[in-house]
Amino acid sequence: MLTELVLENFLFVRQAHLTFAPGLNVITGETGAGKSLLLEGVKLILGKKGKSGLVLPGSAAGKVHAVFDLSRAPGPQAALDRLGFTNEDAPATLVITRTFRTEGSDKIFINGILATSTALKDLGRSLMEIHGQNEHQTLLQPETQRRLLDRTGGEPHLRRLHDLRQAYEARESLQRQLSGLEERLQLGSRRLAELEDTLRVLDGLDLRDPGEEEALRHEADRLSHAEAIATALQTGAEALGGSDDGPGAVGLLRRTRDALLDVLDHAPDLAPLHGRLESLFYEAEDIDKDLRAAAGTVVFDPERLAWVQNRLGEIHRACRRFGTDPAGLLALREEATREMGELTAPDSTREHLRAALAQAQDRFTELAAVVTSARRKLAVQLQKLVSQAMDGLGFATAKFQVDFRPLEPGPEGAEAVEFLVGLNPGAPAGPLRKIASGGELSRVALALKRVLARGDDLPTLLFDEIDAGIGGTTAEAVAASLHDLGNAKQVLLVTHLHQIAKEGDRHFTVVKTVANDRTEVTISPVEGRDREAEIARMVGRTDADGRAFARSLLGKAPARTPIKPEKSRTAAKN
Repeated sequence: MLTELVLENFLFVRQAHLTFAPGLNVITGETGAGKSLLLEGVKLILGKKGKSGLVLPGSAAGKVHAVFDLSRAPGPQAALDRLGFTNEDAPATLVITRTFRTEGSDKIFINGILATSTALKDLGRSLMEIHGQNEHQTLLQPETQRRLLDRTGGEPHLRRLHDLRQAYEARESLQRQLSGLEERLQLGSRRLAELEDTLRVLDGLDLRDPGEEEALRHEADRLSHAEAIATALQTGAEALGGSDDGPGAVGLLRRTRDALLDVLDHAPDLAPLHGRLESLFYEAEDIDKDLRAAAGTVVFDPERLAWVQNRLGEIHRACRRFGTDPAGLLALREEATREMGELTAPDSTREHLRAALAQAQDRFTELAAVVTSARRKLAVQLQKLVSQAMDGLGFATAKFQVDFRPLEPGPEGAEAVEFLVGLNPGAPAGPLRKIASGGELSRVALALKRVLARGDDLPTLLFDEIDAGIGGTTAEAVAASLHDLGNAKQVLLVTHLHQIAKEGDRHFTVVKTVANDRTEVTISPVEGRDREAEIARMVGRTDADGRAFARSLLGKAPARTPIKPEKSRTAAKN
């Protein structure tokens, strides 16, 4: 769960250090006070892309910093391990920091390690789920409704979906192979002629080693300069070993060495110099021998040179013709041989692919049927549980149904899923996207969240003004439902209703002030009399009677009974 959130020079907040509690954490404030600012900070912590304008005007840099306790959250811990950001000293603690500059650049640190926004977004999916007006609209999409139904099946159902997707990809891969083969077969004799011509050239070239071309270039260069090489070696040998014209360096070194040797008895201090001369003599003598030996190996072979140059020409012409290099020629020959085999003996290959495709189709059809059957069982449980949850949210006679419409089988199954609701007695249930108003949609979303909370390990939920469009007894019902949800999850809630705010285990207020043409937002916890004053403001009665009423509301708020999230009965059965 989220334990701390620190905002520094962020948007209009100079400094805010918020400590969150388990259960229900409520955030209240006047309309336009800046509650969305807190929501923006949380979204950035979860991986939202940064942008310019996040730094408090007049400041050089801003920061958003969050601390999470993962001791009861195996999902985020597994994500940290997978991404390589686990804190070995405190594996149950997660610290995320984002810093921003005025020009728009930002840095991300996960447990003190520099990270990317992609890694943060990946991690954020396991930390928290945000439900606001935009998120409620996604609830109307059939794809979202299908995913929510699938979530109730837990890990066993997720494995079924994984197997289905793999079977679909296997079938599609075989279909592509078969289609490609049949397309090539349709090219007929023209393609065969092309391949035969290619293989004729490549077989005639008989290139076996991609390094042959480079080796031949080196050999051609040496053969072309054989005379110059031999002359250089001979000149060096004569300079060292001497010639008819006189002694070489070796003879002179010997003479110098022997001259010093004769006087060593009288000048022992010359011994080191004598030793150096002796080393030079032996080294020069060895080089002289090697030069003469190398000169004897120089080959003057015009015929070999002509052959090498001709061979290089053949390789270069083939490379130009096929637009590749020597390694590419080898790969082309292998591919042309394989394709030639398919075209000259296609029936066996084609029949093999057809048989494999038929097996893959049977496997995919079988798994799609298994997923369909599982979804229908999950739907029965979901209908019952969500209808019960809606009954406690002011929908006394509401019915929630899951409708299935057959589709062309694909990687996600063979049916579309759509949620139906019937809000009035005697009226048929209709699609959620057509029946529910904004306030009703919020309550349906809350009912779904209460049901899903039993089966997933997502530690924290954030609701942004889920109370839109409700009031009175409905607000009380929503408040009670949120209170119960806080027993299983940590809940962060932005609200305008005192009925909901009074249920909070921790209460924060957002206040905006304008002074000297500067706007500043403060976010702070409220307790005791300060909380009474905030509830009274929300009621609209800030006098003594209003405070007394607020005090009575807070006194009636039920005590929290923390419970651990449990696997849903639906998931356990699957």
